[in-house]
Amino acid sequence: MKFIKTHVSLIFPLVAILLGLEFFIVFDRTTDTYQKSLQNGYSMMVVAKDEMSIDDFQVWDRHIEQVIEVQKNKILERLEMNENPENKKSFEASLPNFYSLKLDGYLTLDELNKVKVNLEKSDNILKIESFQSTYQSKYELFAFIKFSFHTFIVFMSIIGFFLIVKQMEVWNFLHAQRMKVMEIFGASLFLRSKVLMTMAFVDAVIAALTTSIVFYAIQNFWIKNSQMEIVKEKINSVFMMTDILILLFASIILVMIAVYIVIINVKEE
Repeated sequence: MKFIKTHVSLIFPLVAILLGLEFFIVFDRTTDTYQKSLQNGYSMMVVAKDEMSIDDFQVWDRHIEQVIEVQKNKILERLEMNENPENKKSFEASLPNFYSLKLDGYLTLDELNKVKVNLEKSDNILKIESFQSTYQSKYELFAFIKFSFHTFIVFMSIIGFFLIVKQMEVWNFLHAQRMKVMEIFGASLFLRSKVLMTMAFVDAVIAALTTSIVFYAIQNFWIKNSQMEIVKEKINSVFMMTDILILLFASIILVMIAVYIVIINVKEE
């Protein structure tokens, strides 16, 4: 009971920071699939006077990854020109070339507009339809969610770190008398602070393992039984064994920085 009272004030904010860190990692992993689906679902329509290959398009912009030619027969079918063969043949000959362009990534709005501007420099291209309004609504929604999530995690981490530093100061106060005696006998600052470092290290390990257990439970007991298809498709990415090492490393670095800040303040005083 005494151990819990002594250490929970440090473990709790540390777990909060590590949860934020792991959510940050998981968010980037799972939304990567969604971002790729948005990328694959988007295409830019181009009308050209003469036939063009992918090399012709890539000369104007490097983001062009795939070029799909829209068959003129399909356009005539939509225009219901199949009834009269002679009209169909003459009209087909007068039609320009239509292409659907796939990009190499989910571009920002400025990058997308730059692609359009670059393609418009070609004398062979008659018209470009980038469907920017549809693209913009999806992009801005995705960017807003991502920004809000990351901002929340950053602020939560800052608050948690200050709580960790305050707990270190409490520990330092509790061991101040012992540290003063050690200083009188010539002990170095590192040796005097060894107890703080040991306690902080133990709590860092506990916090990392606690966070790992939480995400393991989320992965295997909640997500598997949920209807979140986007996340279920990447369920193996929700928690990986390598995440334990990442959390442990981050946890130890955080507490050691906090200990160092407290030690420096004590030394200056």
